[in-house]
Amino acid sequence: MTGIQPRLDLSEEHARALAWLLDNVPPAELLWALTGSAGLRLQGVDLQVHDLDIQTDQQTVYAIEQRLGSKVHTPVRLWESPGMRSLDGKARVAGIEIELLANLVHRLPDGSWSSLTDFSRLVWLDWHGRSLAVFPLENEAEAYEAMGRAEKAALIRQTIRHLQTG
Repeated sequence: MTGIQPRLDLSEEHARALAWLLDNVPPAELLWALTGSAGLRLQGVDLQVHDLDIQTDQQTVYAIEQRLGSKVHTPVRLWESPGMRSLDGKARVAGIEIELLANLVHRLPDGSWSSLTDFSRLVWLDWHGRSLAVFPLENEAEAYEAMGRAEKAALIRQTIRHLQTG
């Protein structure tokens, strides 16, 4: 699987944790995508990365949790806020927090729930010789808008415009 090249890279600590994840939970075996600030940064959004967020489906999140074993400190469980709902768990790898997410849905203005996650639209990056799945920046912008995080959505859209104009 050949991917596009990352536009920015991660700190040494985050890169070490991501490399461990890719070696121990290859997305070609258990499909997951790097989302949040790390996935955005690799696609050229210049922001600070605090943790690694990985998103998958319900069946796979439990398989990943099992594969992570003792590194999991918060087992996968249903998490809900007024505007979002997902399966959520947390692990620590190489000193970096890893958030495991699945079945992520957003509450729409009419009160119904909607998923903006479309795994058929994944983009594959060639990150240091490893294949890494991320969601396209446009999908990420829509997700941040749905979460009410207008500032981050605007930063993503600004990056999209910058990348399109060269």
